[in-house]
Amino acid sequence: MKRTIILVRHGKACAHNIFEKDIDRVLIKRGVNDGYKVARKILKSGIKPDLILTSPAARASHSALIFARAMKTGTYIIRVLDVFYPGSGSKMLDAIASLDDEVRTVALFAHNPGISDIASHLTRGAVGFLPTTGTAVVNFDLEKWQDINSSEPLDHKLIIPRELK
Repeated sequence: MKRTIILVRHGKACAHNIFEKDIDRVLIKRGVNDGYKVARKILKSGIKPDLILTSPAARASHSALIFARAMKTGTYIIRVLDVFYPGSGSKMLDAIASLDDEVRTVALFAHNPGISDIASHLTRGAVGFLPTTGTAVVNFDLEKWQDINSSEPLDHKLIIPRELK
């Protein structure tokens, strides 16, 4: 059964300052615009998530909302996972492996280095560092999500916002 993982690094956010907690940093205009561009690109390829998992950080959860709006999925498919902030790749992989097998396509919104680490792991090194709103779409032939660690990807696509028109 084909299963798809959409790995998204959050959009470009305001710079960190001493008056604001890192978790509260919000997207800047470029981050919002890039989110819509990338989401539309994915939707045009016929991919739409059944479930969206996001970090509780404002910049990641806002990026997830942008994708949900652009893809017209509704926000009810968004789940906030505290383990995604700051988030290690292994915790994200655990979240994928524990997904309900009814889910065919999942999108993850998180932070570096974790999101880039999991993109590299799942593509067997073909995808490295993800810039802001950088997105890896990885397809697998899996019966159960719990087998994700031992599965080879069928294919993947890397989407970089600055390379889109």
